[in-house]
Amino acid sequence: MKKHLNIQSKTMGVFRNLCPLSLMALFFIIASFQVSAQVYPEQYLEEALENNPGLRAMRAEHEADLSKTVISSALPDPELTAGFFTPPMERLMGNQWVDVGIMQMFPWFGTLGKQKAAAEKMADGTWHKYRQERNSLFMNLTRLWLQIFEKEQKLILLEGFVKILEDREDLIYTRYAGGEQSSGLALDLYRLEIQLSGLKNQAEKLQEEKKALTRSFNILVGRDETAEVKTPEIIPEAEKADLPLYADQEKFAGNPRLNIFQSGAQAAEIQKEVSRLQTRPMFGVGVQYSYFAPGDAAMNQMDGGHMLMPMVSVSLPIFGNKNQAIRQQSLLKAESAGFREKDQLNALQTEWTQLMAELKNLQRDFDFYKNQAEITRKTWDLVLTAYAGGEEGFDELLRIQDQLLELEWRLLETHVKQNIIKAETDQLQAKNIFE
Repeated sequence: MKKHLNIQSKTMGVFRNLCPLSLMALFFIIASFQVSAQVYPEQYLEEALENNPGLRAMRAEHEADLSKTVISSALPDPELTAGFFTPPMERLMGNQWVDVGIMQMFPWFGTLGKQKAAAEKMADGTWHKYRQERNSLFMNLTRLWLQIFEKEQKLILLEGFVKILEDREDLIYTRYAGGEQSSGLALDLYRLEIQLSGLKNQAEKLQEEKKALTRSFNILVGRDETAEVKTPEIIPEAEKADLPLYADQEKFAGNPRLNIFQSGAQAAEIQKEVSRLQTRPMFGVGVQYSYFAPGDAAMNQMDGGHMLMPMVSVSLPIFGNKNQAIRQQSLLKAESAGFREKDQLNALQTEWTQLMAELKNLQRDFDFYKNQAEITRKTWDLVLTAYAGGEEGFDELLRIQDQLLELEWRLLETHVKQNIIKAETDQLQAKNIFE
């Protein structure tokens, strides 16, 4: 009997230490990082910049738009005309065989400069589209990376609880050491086996979920789908500072989604002036060359020669309805671009408000789960003592342990979500990796 009592005392000591072990470790990890730092998978981002096809496509599109700035500031191609007379035309100077002319048109003063400025703003817009594509990719990678971290930590928690349940068999035998209530012993062992099977099944599901997340992450980065993804051992607690529920335009000054429409609005304003200038006349300057072969003296024709004749031309924008429509079109596009910029700002402010509300709720949940876990751990100690003394059923022990596992999972999930939401707020403000 003394041997059984020693086993019981030893087993109870083990479980008082093992059961809250992972929970206490989690509390220690989180409490040790009272900072506002944010974690990102920076070791994979450079690789994604080089390999992701979506980003490469956006870079090529931006380079194409940069070429438009050269095109828009160039003069129109000169026009070359040539005529050949067969038979030659008889003129006073002689027989005219060839007539060649070249003409260069010039837009109204300042048109080319304005067209280049508008093209530059449009190129800025595609650059901001590239930034938006890049930031969206970075956000997706961060979200997947943190979710992989969450699955790994859940597997660690499950492994700890499985070890606890496997060791608990000694406690069951200790309680029934006298050989009495053999049916109770068998029932508790069956309950233990059922609980172990459930935890192992959860672990297998987590492994499959982790594999799917890892494949998705590697595909976005451009790595082998089965390559290992390294995650941190710990992640810091999200900052608890009160962030404003409403954000003004200054907070989103660097956001590419807003910058896209700002560039579009600026380009539209410049295009208004371009449209006005395009309804002005264009001037042309050129030269015409004619060759005359020696003529017939009997016909009083001269001995031929070469002739150069300067040429000028002017376009006549006389179609008032067309010109008015061009100007009206540019005005409406500028107005539309201004409204789109305002609409995008409203969308960003709405997203910010929702993120702030979600972040505050997550902090509230985190504090709640942490407090509940502390109470449940104390309850566990009481129930464990009662079970060892024959005053409490084994099913109550399992229920309390389930509660502990559930609370630890909720703490972990909330912690990861806080970091994801914080990353989304950084993305809206174009901070950290989103700069």
